[in-house]
Amino acid sequence: MPKEILYSSYLCDCGHQIDFSENTVNEVKQKSKRRRQWLIETCSDPAKEHVIVFDGGKMVDILCSETGGRERKSKFTRKQGEYLAFIHQYTNVHGTPPAEHEMQRHFSVSPASVHQMVLNLEQKRLIERTPGTPRSIRVLVPPGDLPR
Repeated sequence: MPKEILYSSYLCDCGHQIDFSENTVNEVKQKSKRRRQWLIETCSDPAKEHVIVFDGGKMVDILCSETGGRERKSKFTRKQGEYLAFIHQYTNVHGTPPAEHEMQRHFSVSPASVHQMVLNLEQKRLIERTPGTPRSIRVLVPPGDLPR
């Protein structure tokens, strides 16, 4: 499991230590309280690059090309995964995200259940949306991490 070893230093499971300036890390952590942020360690060999993912003001993941990608997967329940996959697929097919009533019809649940799920997904930062704007849901989970 990747870990933060100092305020601006991180250790990947591959054994690589990634260091950034404290000012950079502080700025990214602050921004991540509003929206997921990434710090990318670039080097001459792309096979050794790392991406540090920040969410909610802290490091949540390290993407490592050497170990084949994600060190840890985003945490969501089976049902949340089904909703995320539906939103993603619907958006790909129709070119616009589904309305809550379309999710209600697809999952055969009440309007309140769909709305609560949308609020939970948004709170967990698995989706983002613009309140008051219809069909503004955007899935923040990489497509490869969604259930099929």
